[in-house]
Amino acid sequence: MEKEPVFYPDFDYTASQLSAFSLCIDIFIISLKNGEIVKFKPNDIAHFKEWLNHFKVRDVAVDDGLSHVDRTANLSKPTNGFFNLIKRRK
Repeated sequence: MEKEPVFYPDFDYTASQLSAFSLCIDIFIISLKNGEIVKFKPNDIAHFKEWLNHFKVRDVAVDDGLSHVDRTANLSKPTNGFFNLIKRRK
């Protein structure tokens, strides 16, 4: 038996449709799993954020979604020798 979709009051999307969110002053910018971006201004910011956290919607302020393995401290140097030139034999 499937769980029923879970909606937040006055918000048009179910928790399962949400991918990530960011809070900017008093407006939530929300990325949907289908690629759309929506804005939502709840009456109670803290309560809506708790609802998002309850359903494990990614907060980009905490988790930007990038793997820490792919990061490099010095961005002027390429990772894994990507731009290294191959020496040619004469």
